Amino acid sequence: MAFSPWGTYSVQGGAFWSTCAVSSLLVCAAAKTETAQASGTDSDLTQGSVILYNYSLAFNPAKAKLALEEKGIKYTEEKIDLFNGQSLEPWYLKLNPAGSSPTLVVGSEKIVESADIIRWADKQGIPLGGDSVDRAFVNEWLQKVDAWDGNLFAEGNSSSGAAVKLSTEYKIKVAEANATRYPDLAELYKKKLVSLKKSIERPSNSDAREKNLKQLSDLLDEAEARLSSTKFLAGDAYSAADIIFTPVLFRVYQVKKDAELLDSRPNIKLYYEELKKRPSFKPVFAAAESGLLTALIVLPAFAKIFFVNATGKY
Repeated sequence: MAFSPWGTYSVQGGAFWSTCAVSSLLVCAAAKTETAQASGTDSDLTQGSVILYNYSLAFNPAKAKLALEEKGIKYTEEKIDLFNGQSLEPWYLKLNPAGSSPTLVVGSEKIVESADIIRWADKQGIPLGGDSVDRAFVNEWLQKVDAWDGNLFAEGNSSSGAAVKLSTEYKIKVAEANATRYPDLAELYKKKLVSLKKSIERPSNSDAREKNLKQLSDLLDEAEARLSSTKFLAGDAYSAADIIFTPVLFRVYQVKKDAELLDSRPNIKLYYEELKKRPSFKPVFAAAESGLLTALIVLPAFAKIFFVNATGKY
C-alpha cells in the first residue's frame, strides 16, 4: 500500500504543515546513554508500575512501544515532547540523562535505550518465537539494527532542514538557560548542549550520510536474503528481530524511499505488508500515519517555540 509519510492533507498550506510534521520526527535524536538494566518483577508488571515515556512520532520510541505491545505487557504511556524542549525539563533529565526518548521505568529501575527495552520485554515470560527461532541471530540483529541511525537517514532524505534547525537552536537556548537555573544538573545540560550543537552539523556531513545509507543497504540485503527462505527474520515465527526492524521499514516509507530501496527487494515488501496486519502496528504507528493526529501533536510544539522565542524567557 502506498501512502504519504504523514497522511494526506487536503487543506491549503498542507505542504507547510507536512514539513512541520516531518521536522518533529527528525529532531528526535537517538542519543546514547548508559542503561540501568531493569529486572522487572512479577509484582511490577501486574500492578501496572511500568511506565513508558514516549513520543509517538519518533523512531526509537516506536521500537520500545512495539515490544511492549507484542509481549502484552501492561504499561502506562506518558508523552514526552522531544520537539518543544519538554525532554530538557529537570524532572525528566533525572530519569534520562540524555534528555531523549524512550525511557522505560519499571518500579525503581529505568531503561533508556530502545534496544535494551526490547531485550527486557522479550525476557518477560517466554521470548517471542520461543525455540522456533534462531536466538543467536536475534541477538546479533538487535545489535546491528540498533547501530543504524534512523534519524540521520531521515535528515539526509528530507527538505525540512530549516525547521529542524529552528527546533534545535531553540533547545540549545533552553539547555543553556536550564544549566544556569539548575546548577545541580549543569553538567548534564552541558553534555546535552554538545550533542545538540553536533546535531545541527549532521545534515551537511556527506560522509556520514553515505555511511548511513550503506549501513541501511547492508541491513536490507541481509533481510531480503533471509526472507527468501523464512516467514520472519529469525525463522518462521515472529521475534524481537522483527520488532526492531519494523520501524526501520516504516521510516523508509516515511521519507518516500520505498521505491528506490525496496522495489528490488520484493521479499521485504511482502514481509512488511504482513507486519502491518499485526495488532501491534496501529497502536505504535497510527499517529505518524495520520496527518490530522500528527498536526495535533506538532502544531502546539511549534506554537510554544515561537512564543518562547518571542518572549526570550527560556
